Amino acid sequence: MNKEELISALEDSREELLATLEGLSNEQYCADAAVGEWSIKDVLAHLVMWEAETIKLLFQARQGLTPTTVHLKNIPDDEQNKIWHDQTKDRLLERVLADFGAIRGQTILRLDDFSERELSDPTRFVWLRGKTLSQLVVDYVLEHEQVHARMIRAWREHQQG
Repeated sequence: MNKEELISALEDSREELLATLEGLSNEQYCADAAVGEWSIKDVLAHLVMWEAETIKLLFQARQGLTPTTVHLKNIPDDEQNKIWHDQTKDRLLERVLADFGAIRGQTILRLDDFSERELSDPTRFVWLRGKTLSQLVVDYVLEHEQVHARMIRAWREHQQG
């Protein structure tokens, strides 16, 4: 996926998720066990945490640094998710929604800092161990969001059924 396609896919994915969330009440956002054990608010906070960590990785990579983000640490995703959930579970819905609304623009700004080659060359960043920067963004931001969007849609369909 080239840079233009990646940015377009990120924008489209966000629009689809926002459409899925449209019309939810505050009570629905905060309902326990809407998506697994989490509320929809928890899922959005979770997505924000992973995307923020990816933005940090992009910033550090642009500075020529080896990133210090969870992407490159030996902590299982489930364990990291629990840590972040514990940190964000009591966050006000309004703050979670504000963060969620703002973060995608930051991701796209960071991606704009990279050339097409930097995003697609599997040898450019040795710490990615043969993966491309573009693929990391697809895995941790784009596909991650799409998985959770499907889960939220399934919950909404079940609520309507």
